Amino acid sequence: MSVIEVAAPVYQPAQGARPAANEEAMCKAWVLDKAQAESFFRLSRPLREGERHDFDWLPCSIKGCLRAQGRDWAFEINAAGTSAWFGGEETRSFGCSQAQCEPLVILMPDPAGG
Repeated sequence: MSVIEVAAPVYQPAQGARPAANEEAMCKAWVLDKAQAESFFRLSRPLREGERHDFDWLPCSIKGCLRAQGRDWAFEINAAGTSAWFGGEETRSFGCSQAQCEPLVILMPDPAGG
């Protein structure tokens, strides 16, 4: 697996939610390079149906492109430790709750929750 492109973080509050200056500043300061994004994916595990609820969600994400298993995927990493790969009609969800992911995200999952 190799990350081809990583974009700057995007702060996007949930629809109807008011933007929070502290969240927006935290989001803009969160940056991953290609090697860090690859580390995040290597440390992550596939999430089965319903397991995403073990993780929080933040209105901050980083998008990009990667190549894995002989094909290109678009990806989105949420600052709370989840990610999704998008390839055609297929979507794969991942989450990272390992301690090594802490420097790669803003918010780690609650150990009691997952």
